[in-house]
Order: sequence, then structure tokens, then C-alpha cells
Amino acid sequence: MNRTDSNPDRDTALGRFFTGAGLPAFLITVTVLYEAFLLAVLFAPEGSGPWSRFAVEFKVWCFSYDTRTGGMEWSYVWVMLLEPVFITGIVLALWRKSVRELFSITGWRAQRMSASAGVAAAVAALGALYLYGVPGEAAEAEALPFPGERIRTQITPPPFALHDQRGAETRLEDFRGRTVLITGVYGHCTDSCPMLLIELRTLLDELPDEIREDLQILAISLDPERDTKEVMAAVSDAYNFTYPQFRFLNGEPEVMAELIKRYHFSAFFNERTGVIDHANLFILIDADGYIAYRFNLDPRHAPWVREATVSLVREARQRSAPPAVAKRP
Repeated sequence: MNRTDSNPDRDTALGRFFTGAGLPAFLITVTVLYEAFLLAVLFAPEGSGPWSRFAVEFKVWCFSYDTRTGGMEWSYVWVMLLEPVFITGIVLALWRKSVRELFSITGWRAQRMSASAGVAAAVAALGALYLYGVPGEAAEAEALPFPGERIRTQITPPPFALHDQRGAETRLEDFRGRTVLITGVYGHCTDSCPMLLIELRTLLDELPDEIREDLQILAISLDPERDTKEVMAAVSDAYNFTYPQFRFLNGEPEVMAELIKRYHFSAFFNERTGVIDHANLFILIDADGYIAYRFNLDPRHAPWVREATVSLVREARQRSAPPAVAKRP
């Protein structure tokens, strides 16, 4: 059997796509949608919605976005913006004779199938990227149930007396009887710290008012030499945290180094990358002053942090509530 007779129509269609204006039309469509996506990410309004959180995380990972100052590595931005344009430009130069067909309404109509394929490819790729960055309802539904008391601990946390972003002394023992959430971040971090702070902001936004009011958040500085009061206050303001519910704490470098070690944040300066690598932890302390739960920055742990917080706050409220007086018959 002659191979050229197997599917001549298909071979001819593919040939026309790669030698005619089909490929340029496809690439132009994909490039335009890609550029629109990047611009939408760059100029996404601040907020706590799914798109805003995705845009912040995208800029942090791809553009070294600094949530404290709003600055980013614009060289990275220009590379991502211009690279597909450059590649498309090369194709258009090589296919310049066929591209002339596109400079008319009838030309684009003739290539509507190629343009539609470009739309489908761009939407599929960018949609998959968005869904990967922001888990949808299906991913949340598959989350494992909160283990509750099975993973609860009763560990005495290291005490401390530090100063917050307003210079006020803050001692851990001052919050005995309340639920405390401790994490470790630093002001110049552009890697995982913004994600930790976004997770905290999301947690506060999703908690019921009566639970949120009884939760105290303490952020321990992992960079005590550079985290001044001004830097810590700027971080707090950038994520719309309110004082004194959110306290960013710092102290003498020697004291902080020992405290960071005892809380197992595993922070150390990475000479190769120039950043401080550290464990991404959420530590929940119950009303009795014990470490009840330890979670990390894992999407599967996010609902557990919420459930554990609600459980501990309600437990603290029950203990502080006055005993009910039995009515006489």
C-alpha cells in the first residue's frame, strides 16, 4: 500500500498549517493572551480573594516581588513579557510571505481554526497554572479530615520577653488563658514569608468574628539585625494586620538566635542564594500555655490550622466562662 494514500487530506491540512499562515495566526493568538495574562497579574488589585492571592504568589515566585515595598525584579518581568514576543517575531519573519495574508479581515477569517486552536491552548495552559496556584473546591473537598486530639501535644514552649513593632515589651506568659498562634518570618523575605503572611491574613478573614477576636498572633523575627521597628510595622501594614492582635517580635541577635533554634524554625543564611532559609511553621498554643499543634505551609494543612484554631478558642472560652448556677426547684 502506498503511504501517501493513507490520509492525504490530513497531510495536506498539516502542510498548509506549517507552511501557510496557520502557524503565525496560532502563535499570535497565544502570545496576545499570554501577554494579557501577565499584565492582569502585574496590575491585579490588592485583596484577599483567590485571584489576588494567586497574583501575589505568582509575582513572588517569578518576579521576586517584595510585598513590604511593592518592588520587584523588573528584569524578570521584561524577560517574561518579551521572550514570547521575540520567538513569535522570529516565526513571523520566517513566514513573512504567509503573514501578509493576515493583514486583512478575510485573511483572519481564513485562519479562524488556527486562531481558535491558539485560544484553546492558551486558556488550557493558563487555566491549569491558575488552578495549580489556587486550589479549587474539588481539591479542598479531597482534604483529609482534621485529626484533632490524635495529633495534639502538650509541650511547654520556650518563654520569651521581646519587643513588638511599636516597641512594647511582649511576653509569652502575658497571653495565658488565650489561644496564641506563633510563626517565624522576616521583613526582607521574598520567598515563603509572603505566603505565610497571606495564609495568616486568609485565616483571619475566614474565622468567625467571635473566634478571631480571641486569637493572638505572634510573628518572631528570623532576621533580628535588619528587622527594625519600622520594617516590622511596614510588614504588618502591608497585610492589613491590626495591632495588638498581630505583634511582630524582635530582640537582641543572640537572644533571637537561641529562641529561633528552640522553636525549631531552622533558620540559616544561605550564602548561595543570599536569603535566610527556614522552616515554615504555624505553632498553636492553648489556653494552658502548651504547644498543642504544629503545622507547616502545606495546602493540606490550611484547613487543619483553621479547625485547630476554632477548637482551641472555644475550649478557652468554655474554661473562662462562669459556672452555671442551678435553679432551685
